[in-house]
Amino acid sequence: MAEPRVRWLAFYAENVEPIFKEIVSHVEKIIIGTLIISAGAHVSSNEPAIQLFGYLRHSLVGRGVMLIGIIILLLNFIDGLYRLAKVNWHVAWQIVMSVFYIALSVRMIQLILAFRGE
Repeated sequence: MAEPRVRWLAFYAENVEPIFKEIVSHVEKIIIGTLIISAGAHVSSNEPAIQLFGYLRHSLVGRGVMLIGIIILLLNFIDGLYRLAKVNWHVAWQIVMSVFYIALSVRMIQLILAFRGE
């Protein structure tokens, strides 16, 4: 009776768990990058109540923060493409995954900015 459970746990540990860890890791990096981009967009579009770094313009600081978030998203995207290239999947599937990643990133930025809206 315990054998199917043992086989399932072995299958899960070998095949399913590493995939879920990779997916969660990439989603976490997408969330961090989009939060950084939306924070930069918020600072550059609205003048905040706090003084940022002395005499720097808020739009300049916001664009710098947005650039850091974009770099994080690009590095995560390139890492994902590299990992997809190592897997023997069809090129069309890799293109679909890339388009999905870009669309998800843009939509998350829009949603975060909408939630922060006044």
